[in-house]
Amino acid sequence: MANNLPDEIVSEILSPALKVSDDAFSDTSGSNSSPFASYSESSSAFLLVSKAWLRVATPLLYHVVVLRSKAQASALDTALRENPELGRFIKKLRVEGGYGACMHKIIKSAPNVTDLFVDLSVWSSDNVAGLVRGLPLMNPTRVVLSQDRFAKRNKNSQLLLDTLAQCLKQWPNLTVCEFPFQAGASSTTLASALKEAPNLKTAIISTSTLWDFPQYLRLMAQNTSLQNIRLKGSSMGYSTAAPLYAHVISSDPELSRVLEIPENHATSYTDPPSFPIPPSKALQFSTASVTEDVWKRILSFVAVLEPDAPDSRMHPRLGIVLVSKMFARLALPYFYEAVIFRIPLEFIDFSARVDTMPSLRSHVSTLYFATAGSINLRPILPKIALVNIIGTTPFNMTYKSFSDVGKHSGSSIVRLEGLVIPKGSALQNPSTLSLFPNLRSLSVAIKAIFDVNSAFIPAGALPNLEELSFTAVDGSFLTVLSQMNLPSLRTAKFELHNANIAPFLAKHGGKLRTLSVNWMTFDTTNVFNLCPAMVALTVHCGTLVPNCTRFTSSGDHTCLETISLQTNDYIRGGERKWGPFFKALRVDTFPALQRISLPCIRWPTTEHDIGKSSWVRAAEALLDRDVRLTDNNGGAWRRRLKK
Repeated sequence: MANNLPDEIVSEILSPALKVSDDAFSDTSGSNSSPFASYSESSSAFLLVSKAWLRVATPLLYHVVVLRSKAQASALDTALRENPELGRFIKKLRVEGGYGACMHKIIKSAPNVTDLFVDLSVWSSDNVAGLVRGLPLMNPTRVVLSQDRFAKRNKNSQLLLDTLAQCLKQWPNLTVCEFPFQAGASSTTLASALKEAPNLKTAIISTSTLWDFPQYLRLMAQNTSLQNIRLKGSSMGYSTAAPLYAHVISSDPELSRVLEIPENHATSYTDPPSFPIPPSKALQFSTASVTEDVWKRILSFVAVLEPDAPDSRMHPRLGIVLVSKMFARLALPYFYEAVIFRIPLEFIDFSARVDTMPSLRSHVSTLYFATAGSINLRPILPKIALVNIIGTTPFNMTYKSFSDVGKHSGSSIVRLEGLVIPKGSALQNPSTLSLFPNLRSLSVAIKAIFDVNSAFIPAGALPNLEELSFTAVDGSFLTVLSQMNLPSLRTAKFELHNANIAPFLAKHGGKLRTLSVNWMTFDTTNVFNLCPAMVALTVHCGTLVPNCTRFTSSGDHTCLETISLQTNDYIRGGERKWGPFFKALRVDTFPALQRISLPCIRWPTTEHDIGKSSWVRAAEALLDRDVRLTDNNGGAWRRRLKK
């Protein structure tokens, strides 16, 4: 059916995917933050679907051409030489560098360009000869110029600036010109050229703040064909600069004719958010019970508290109970389904509320604790069948309280997370673990010491435990776990420094699919041999680099797909520190490996930086093995076109 679609329909389908917005094309934020500095698959991949898509999509692809490297310019030059008709499709041309002699041939082959973007921040190593020769051959309607305010001037950038200045004076079709707000010689040169542009109608100054008056605006205002000078950018500073501009305009009749002063549209972020209240709570053509059932369904989506919600006093859900008595009655059970405590007094108030309103007890299932210190859960345990106890920040719970939780709610508890069980004066009995038959996630810091006598260790306890996580643990508890079966365990996380987890992995490593360890533990434990079914490995490195030789297996590890090297988000000199690691890294023994993640990676965005980046060299070496290297956002490096 797809092959029988008319070309017009196929064109409508492909246009959104191949279209480049004018905002992106004219973005002057700088080459280091170009909207086209992305690592996603090229839109040209659509042309490979079929011959029909190739025929229809080619004009759409060439409508806007963005050049960001010498290799791209060389490839475009080759394409235009082999298919000269392609050049007629080019309407917008964005050039973010010099790119050599081929630029002259490209411009010569594209006679229909109406919109031209040129980045003036070229490096001294860039060859602008082709661009300089080609610019006089053009006759665009709109020109957008960009310049990095921190870029240093060099021979090539000056040559490009001078050539553009001459062209701006001569292009008869030029009606709109945009360039960045600068207070230096570049702006003066461009403004002097625009003063002589024969048919210029609009000049746009791209700026983020307005704190002073750029004198070069007076030069542009002398152009008799100019109709307006528009300031484009953030509203920040407009209210401060407006009186200054008004004063200047009042004393300069030429500026008063063309300069537009933006209004301050900044909004206040101090006003509290407003939440719409339904004008009527009565539903037409329904009984009272239907009305309440409908409102219950609606309120269930907005009244349940999320664990990362803002302060409860500011949370918009609390405004619901103020709408009406019916809303308060219907919403209250949902409020108590999940309760968060940020200070101990809130828990005391909750305990009293549960005593005075027994009807709420059956609704409570999850308790979130966002407070440090100890919480005594014993007063409420006999009254509530809890499902989840979660500390969004670690909170203390004695082993006695832990046992009480097991006695009263152990059969219903599914998640116990964020707990800190301090060290006691006596050995603890591990048989308490048998009180949690449905527990699936256990995330604790256990400092208590356990009796490791095998007679007290319940081998069949925690039969449904799937995820186990420790931020701290006494070795005796690891010994206890090493003697248990834990048949459902699939994930283990040890955020510990140099913990002896080898016996634990010897017992349970064969079941694990996901393992997370500290770099010191990783360096002293052969996790690959102990966890043959492991699919994902996370190593917490902090600011340090682990031993590269540990990333190997005695035989092929056929299951490992992902290695995450968790580091601080920013590491000073991270590229230099990690360069030798990736240079020595060998992934031959991991045939299923697909991805290595490293949060401190910052991918370069310009051709100049790409050529120097060791991140890029490491990523491309891994791509030879079909392994992707990703940054903190999951963005993987994609090979660039090379000459």
